[in-house]
Amino acid sequence: MLHFLKVMHLIFFYLFFIRKYNTVNVQVTCTFSEDCVLPCLFEPVGAEIIYWFRQNVLLHTFKQGSGFLDQPDKRYTGRTSLSNDTIPFGNASLHIPKSGPQDRGRYRCLVTSSQETREHSITVKVKAPIESVNMETSWLSGYEEVKCSARDVYPAPRVTLFTEPPVLPDGLQTDTRKTADKQGLYTVESKIRKLEDQANLTYICLVQSFYGSQIWRTSLQEKEMYSVEGKDFIIPCVAPWILDNFTLTWSFTKEHKSSVIYTYDSITHLGFSVWEERIRLVPPSGQRGNGSLQLHNPMRMEHTGIYTCVLSSFQTKHVVHARVNIIPMTAKRLPKSYPQWTTAAIITGLTVTAAVVVIAIVKCKDANSGDPSETICLSEETEKRQT
Repeated sequence: MLHFLKVMHLIFFYLFFIRKYNTVNVQVTCTFSEDCVLPCLFEPVGAEIIYWFRQNVLLHTFKQGSGFLDQPDKRYTGRTSLSNDTIPFGNASLHIPKSGPQDRGRYRCLVTSSQETREHSITVKVKAPIESVNMETSWLSGYEEVKCSARDVYPAPRVTLFTEPPVLPDGLQTDTRKTADKQGLYTVESKIRKLEDQANLTYICLVQSFYGSQIWRTSLQEKEMYSVEGKDFIIPCVAPWILDNFTLTWSFTKEHKSSVIYTYDSITHLGFSVWEERIRLVPPSGQRGNGSLQLHNPMRMEHTGIYTCVLSSFQTKHVVHARVNIIPMTAKRLPKSYPQWTTAAIITGLTVTAAVVVIAIVKCKDANSGDPSETICLSEETEKRQT
């Protein structure tokens, strides 16, 4: 070991102080469980010697014409490799198969020749991107709560959960938990107790990746509605964000049986209705995240049930669960909770967008105050809504 250290000191003295020395700095982000390549390119002149290091550990030594000289640290056997075929053509890139969190860190590739020594300093990050965000209600804690979760993510993302319109801080206490599995992938869950006395709240969840490259937006609204049999009425479904390209799905659940009754694509402007003339969009073409549905001449036995609206766009989803009760014409009065929904009310619902922007930015700044790498949070959100 002592002899090896002396040899390494002589190598570095020779590289740094005798030959011309050039440095190239590179950042590489590897995707979890996928092969990753750390670049090390050079102009071949013959008789080059290549050294690959991770931190201060020597991984590989290679000499043109002689092949591999050594892989001193056996801990990395099978974890990293060089291609003997590409080095003569100036490519000494390091291959990492099925990268994971253990592969993070700083790597160096030293290429020495009779003319110069070139160092490639490579900082490696590993990420498992956010693939989906789920938002639902449950009774697991003895009371109804709203839960937002993201699974199999690395590093652990930032989760912000709030309501629109906002409620007092004392009325909205968030419980966020992060757990890692054996592979190092995180599951993040954020929960708040559902406020039963405020039925018109929209619960909003923002999930931002650690490096700030992704922001997923999910919102959930649950409501109960009443209407008179035979009278047209509107079921509102307005996202708290402006959506230019989205898909819309309406489903109907009755007696634990669910079926899709309407679909719409804002890009193709194509819609499909199972109930034919019974339902239509309001407005007819579905404008910028407004997927409200009008039900024509509803019948109590046929159309009482749960209507679910799902508006989906890139990294964005808005869900509405509406429990609709159709009251027979013979009923003398409607329940006090009966909302008088009008088309004007649906349109004015779009005005919540500005309020959501302010709330999200303030909350995100508070949440990110401890980590400067995440302070960018919702700057992209602000730009998108202004356009």
